[in-house]
Amino acid sequence: MPRKKPFSAKQKRKQLRDKRERKKDRTEGVKGQSMTYSDDEEQGQSSEVTGVPSSEKVDVRRINEQPVFRKPGEKGYDPNRYRLHFMKESRAEIERRKKIAREKVISQVPETALEVAIEDIYQPGSVLDMPKRPPWSYRESKSHLEQKEEVYFLHYLEKIYRTYPVDRLSYFEHNLETWKQLWRVLEISDIVLLITDIRHPVLHFSPALYDYVTRELGKSIILVLNKIDLAPPALVVAWRSYFKVKFPQLEVVCFTSFPKEHTEEEKDPGAVLQKKRRRAARDMRAVGPRELLEACEKICNGRVDLQSWVEKIAAAEADGETD
Repeated sequence: MPRKKPFSAKQKRKQLRDKRERKKDRTEGVKGQSMTYSDDEEQGQSSEVTGVPSSEKVDVRRINEQPVFRKPGEKGYDPNRYRLHFMKESRAEIERRKKIAREKVISQVPETALEVAIEDIYQPGSVLDMPKRPPWSYRESKSHLEQKEEVYFLHYLEKIYRTYPVDRLSYFEHNLETWKQLWRVLEISDIVLLITDIRHPVLHFSPALYDYVTRELGKSIILVLNKIDLAPPALVVAWRSYFKVKFPQLEVVCFTSFPKEHTEEEKDPGAVLQKKRRRAARDMRAVGPRELLEACEKICNGRVDLQSWVEKIAAAEADGETD
């Protein structure tokens, strides 16, 4: 095996410089001012990526840094690869909203005034839709595919910031690695399971994701309305009916790990602590696993053997009955 040539610090700097130039060339087609990335824990360190129109300036803050237990130069999994990248509001904007909140007189409004259509929130078909993986094939190299995805994502961000001013946008993920993970998971999945909180499931349900999975990928999606023990039965039925009517290709399953024993009116307020102490001895079988299995059986239609699921659920129910 031939001996490797020494690699000087000067050569290393040149290598990094060339790498930055190549990255800059890949994003040549995306015009606009730079978007600054900075770390909460590393003040003063930032990097730039094109994609923001010149009339806007966006500071993207990377949060939730995880410790890396690795020697310098040692390769391995990067726990910060999927860190959250959110737009950081300026101090002036925060103070402005605080001032408005202090001065504004709050008055009670009817419940009908609080209603909003899901189309008004997500605006399907607009630039606010989720980014979708650009077309690809196995003939493409890894570097070429990564370059194409990066350029596409920069164009995606540019269209958003050209259409809406920064102060009208809420938080959304700016980390391309997170979106890549979603794209790949959706591609290799047979059934997509989307878990939402029953107290307001619309906040966790994206119509763009539903359309992408059912229409473009041609796959099935199951919506799990979780924590139904925290909502009145009438609300649970209403949400289930709403999603079944609004999104006909959706399978809806209600789920809770802690079903209620009694209605709110039957509960004795003085027995709350006592119930918590005895919770381990009660039959706490979850509500929903069998319905989830039935939804999967309906979608698979005999193409997949789910006998192991049947046995596991039956064993869990038997254990619950004997407790």
